[in-house]
Amino acid sequence: MKKFLSLFAIAALLASCDSDVTSENNGAAENSNLPETEIFVQGQLLSANTAETRSYVGEYKWPYVNEAEGWETARFSIRADGFIPGYIDQSSTLYYGRAAGKDGRNRGEVYTLYPYGRYNDRDLDYYQKDKKTGNNIGMFRYVLDKAGLQTQFAIKTAPSVVDILQDEIDDNKKDLSKLYELMALEAEKPGYLDKHVLWYVVKEVGLKNGWHVNGVIVDYEVKNKSEITYDDRLNGVAIDIHQQTHQDWNEIKTSVHIRADVESITINIPLNQADVIEKDDFAIRMFDFNYKEYSITHTVTHDENGITIDITNIPAQLIQELKQNFHDGLTIEIHSYCTTEDIWEQLSKSRVVKLGKPCTVNGQVTSALRPGEEVKLYAPNTK
Repeated sequence: MKKFLSLFAIAALLASCDSDVTSENNGAAENSNLPETEIFVQGQLLSANTAETRSYVGEYKWPYVNEAEGWETARFSIRADGFIPGYIDQSSTLYYGRAAGKDGRNRGEVYTLYPYGRYNDRDLDYYQKDKKTGNNIGMFRYVLDKAGLQTQFAIKTAPSVVDILQDEIDDNKKDLSKLYELMALEAEKPGYLDKHVLWYVVKEVGLKNGWHVNGVIVDYEVKNKSEITYDDRLNGVAIDIHQQTHQDWNEIKTSVHIRADVESITINIPLNQADVIEKDDFAIRMFDFNYKEYSITHTVTHDENGITIDITNIPAQLIQELKQNFHDGLTIEIHSYCTTEDIWEQLSKSRVVKLGKPCTVNGQVTSALRPGEEVKLYAPNTK
């Protein structure tokens, strides 16, 4: 296998379950040809996106950080076509609000203490280089959620959509027909636009560029964060077992999202023993939350039964704190490697073997090689 470094950066941009985040990897890879742990946020693969740098005159200095209250200024931009970008970066000309306007009406604030994921660190040696200018660029912290729920909690204050659109009208550098159409909707139903904008990503792009919040104007009313309940974020355990495609290796990514006091989880992926490579990457991904005061135990066994993943000592207090403070739970990812991509027959028989405590479990087994085909996962029989 040729060496292939898997460093996926950010979000939607070039975003199921949230990143070089706080993590623990047990057991260094003996085979240096195997990949690094990949970066996912909310189940979406991330890649880099850049942003413009603009300066402001007067007393306002970009970006502004209020360390005492834990927030920082952010620029908000929206798309008017209802389309949330996927893996392919979208042109900045498709967004409204990027110009910021003379009085900065598209400025808002984000909580800088929110548990963001990370794409690389602040060491300039790791920044990406802009090919045209030679400047350091890169995405450093982010929250991505296509349902628009998680990102809402990261936003302290947001400008009105009318203000953002008015900036574009004042800037007068684009075709304004779509903007006039949207403003007419707002005039007919005051508040319509604010209720129909989904803020789907909060991202920090370099020290000089500050925070950016992207959204889309959708055709349905978006739920306000004050109306969001734990039912929206799930209360049980969600598991995703996915066969990934790579150029030089074969991999299975198992994501376990824990939002309940379940104590322990055992999962079996019944691959033929000869098809399993003796290596696993095990990562606890909780963004910047300090979980190291807790003891979480795991073992990954390779034998005639395939790959068996045991996660034990999942602390109920930790799950409670995460849900209470950040409206989410604990995410664990296990990356397993195999010798062949021809594993679907065995992979599709994967199952949750047992739980420490009765709990709602849902999820699926999928393969990038078999789009549209999946096997549902359910809670095991606890009797």
